[in-house]
Amino acid sequence: MLKTLTLIISGLNPLRAADQTGAVEWPQLARFAGRGSLSKRALDPRQDALHAGILDALQLHASADQYPSAAVIRTGLSGQRADGFWLRAQPIHFAAGLDRLTTVPLRGQARMSVAERESLTPTIVDHLQSTGFELHVGADGEWLLRSEAPLQVQTVTPEFAAANPGEDILPRGRDAGGLRRLMTELQMLLHEHPVNTQRQRRGLPALNAIWMHGEGMLSDLSTPSLPAACGDDVYLRGIYRLHDRLVTSQPADAAGLLTQVAGPTVAAIDVANPGALETQWLAPLSRALMSGALSKLTVMFDTWQVVTPRAALFKFWRRDLQPANWGAC
Repeated sequence: MLKTLTLIISGLNPLRAADQTGAVEWPQLARFAGRGSLSKRALDPRQDALHAGILDALQLHASADQYPSAAVIRTGLSGQRADGFWLRAQPIHFAAGLDRLTTVPLRGQARMSVAERESLTPTIVDHLQSTGFELHVGADGEWLLRSEAPLQVQTVTPEFAAANPGEDILPRGRDAGGLRRLMTELQMLLHEHPVNTQRQRRGLPALNAIWMHGEGMLSDLSTPSLPAACGDDVYLRGIYRLHDRLVTSQPADAAGLLTQVAGPTVAAIDVANPGALETQWLAPLSRALMSGALSKLTVMFDTWQVVTPRAALFKFWRRDLQPANWGAC
């Protein structure tokens, strides 16, 4: 059986890494992109890039509606199939412009901290008591809302809202009015919360809104043929739990990962340091391709995908392609 690996990387995006760390060179990733094939995946407004990547890697993209983000995340967190209707409640920053508010997803150091979450949670819980929603806090800090009654709403992700400020990005559908009101009420609660006073002192954007998305409830599922998988991402774990399959934990580095690859394998890893990604993951995987220990490597970042069969690495005449230049392709 051919040993193929799909590596889905969160926590670090080479196209944005320079925003926080300055100019960054990616020797291994640039080699993969230059000698293999580089493509940008189309993204549904309802799916964030990580979850869409996981569905693509598992060949479940056509069944995306059966794996709504919030309900699958809840399944991955609890280990039990989530019942009821679920939504993700994600803190974001609304930046005021001349004629509109701009949605700003919070990444890196700007993300809500554990202490901030613990301070805000009682306020959110108290307000939800009369709304028909209940708040669930995951071990990873994810806020999820559960409704006993299903809602007819359609939402978009914060990333889509940020990239398309001129479009109608608020929830739509029969029950959208109530959800919009709740989002407005929570925005008012957050406006003068001490958490935001402290964030302002630290030069961080305010947690001044809660974006609702990832809605849905689980239905009966067909049984797909899933590859072996590893990683700590709760969405990935939730999908496998729904099919009574196990996902092993994220290994420390590529050496540990390669010991688990016996056939088609999907690995979701969270890496925040560019140097560690190159030296601990991509360089060993490049050597594994060269030696024949892997027959094909697929690397996914955000909406980008780099596919490198082993034979492609021997096309020495092809130039490396740095992520900074991917947008021109």
